[in-house]
Amino acid sequence: MKSCFGRALCTSLALFFGGASACFAQTPQKIIDDYLHAEGGAKVLAKIQTLTIAGNLREDASETSGSYSLITKAPNKFYSEILIEPQHTISAYNGMSAWSQEAGGTPHTLTGTDAVEWAGTARYLNERLVDAKKDKLGAKFVGMENVAGRPAYHVEFLIAPGVSREVFFDTQTHLIVCEIIPPPTPRLLPASGRGDSQPHDKESLRTADEIDYFDYKPVNGILEPNRMELHRGGHIYQIAITRVEINAPVADSIFDFPRAEDRPLPDVAKLLLDVEKNQMAVENILKQYTCHLSEEEEKTDSSGQVTSRSVKEYDMFYIGEDEVRHMLAKDGKPLEGDEKKKEDERFSKDFDEKKKKQTELENDPKKQAKRDEEEQAQISDFLRAERFTNPRRELFRGQEVIVFDFGPNPDYKPKKLIESIVQKLSGVLWVDEQARDVARLEARFNDNVKIGGGILASLSKGSSLVLEQTLVNNEVWLPSYSEVHAAARVVFFKVKQNEIDRYSDYKKFSSEVRLGGSTPVEEKPKQ
Repeated sequence: MKSCFGRALCTSLALFFGGASACFAQTPQKIIDDYLHAEGGAKVLAKIQTLTIAGNLREDASETSGSYSLITKAPNKFYSEILIEPQHTISAYNGMSAWSQEAGGTPHTLTGTDAVEWAGTARYLNERLVDAKKDKLGAKFVGMENVAGRPAYHVEFLIAPGVSREVFFDTQTHLIVCEIIPPPTPRLLPASGRGDSQPHDKESLRTADEIDYFDYKPVNGILEPNRMELHRGGHIYQIAITRVEINAPVADSIFDFPRAEDRPLPDVAKLLLDVEKNQMAVENILKQYTCHLSEEEEKTDSSGQVTSRSVKEYDMFYIGEDEVRHMLAKDGKPLEGDEKKKEDERFSKDFDEKKKKQTELENDPKKQAKRDEEEQAQISDFLRAERFTNPRRELFRGQEVIVFDFGPNPDYKPKKLIESIVQKLSGVLWVDEQARDVARLEARFNDNVKIGGGILASLSKGSSLVLEQTLVNNEVWLPSYSEVHAAARVVFFKVKQNEIDRYSDYKKFSSEVRLGGSTPVEEKPKQ
């Protein structure tokens, strides 16, 4: 059967003349509402907590056979498996981390764009478009197209940053007849051009997947396809559905990273306490370093349209716990003339003020002790409000690390605002077992965060952050990469902001404090 992805995007003459009025009358929400009604009703679909689909699979070219399964569990878990020797592909998301396993390989935790894709896919599969508007699932009506000889509405859904689905709804039955799953697009801007700027995500190189759906049959009052055709990696798989179960018991362990019976793992609580102690030491050593920072920023409005882009280069210094940035270039052009003079004056003033503040703090043991207590409390808040599970050993950037998932601790009742915010986070933590330091952290908000009851500010569900550290001078783990994707509302303004920071060229420095003009001085190697 000809792929719907390869069909011409233009509408046939018959469709154009016969269905033009229907085309222009449609909105994404109207198409979704008609689909929900055809499927069995939004209220019935909203009651689905688990869905298990199993079937027989046959590859067209080789005529080899295998099996297919898809399991979902609300609100955001899924497990997909294709077994056709020698291929055995598993993809899963357990509400905190995404992982996959290919034929003959070991399972591995996904990072970056791939992890975002599976997190978005899990929400999409479980929500079934029931609350598309409420869940801020971006929907755009693309047009009318011909799918398998029948007219269909083409709607594009943005299910996560850089992750979309092209969905085709039959204009008569209103059911989904085809879905195209493009590979995720790289997020943010390209690297700034510096030789030391390296991508931190292995962007997917795969082509788009396509799933065609046929022969819908009722299951517990809900229409489900009885046959599917999957186009993936140049192969075409025919899938005959043999079993569909709705709201049958499904164990959470199905979605978890497979446990390996090899070397025993360290005690997670002890490991986290060691990490906490090391992080405090890192903050003290960090004061001795300067580095180069490349900051890439992209802002979009509430509709997803890009409103501004920028790339800035800085020399960055640490004064106590504070950063001081000295801008060198903007959008690839070094600062010159009055712009450079103004920035140099701003930097010198900022550096002096923060140095003076730090000196006063160091000369007042009580204030320093109070600040240290506050910083330690923030880490303790994170440890109390989160539950850490599913520890495993993996390789990350060539180093052996301990990886574990974290999510809200249901047994802990938040007492402070920061605890309430932290308790809505879930994600993955990579820890160097030997150094007892964090190599990478990925976290995302599973729910909306409101400050001042939502009057002052709110952070939307799905906002995410990534942090990485690297070993410098065989002495200390320091920040190397950070990435933030946030959809927020501050007072009356909605904004989406994406930012990537890359840290490089760490060097030790000392500073001479002179009010009115400090000069950071790089330390020379000892003879």
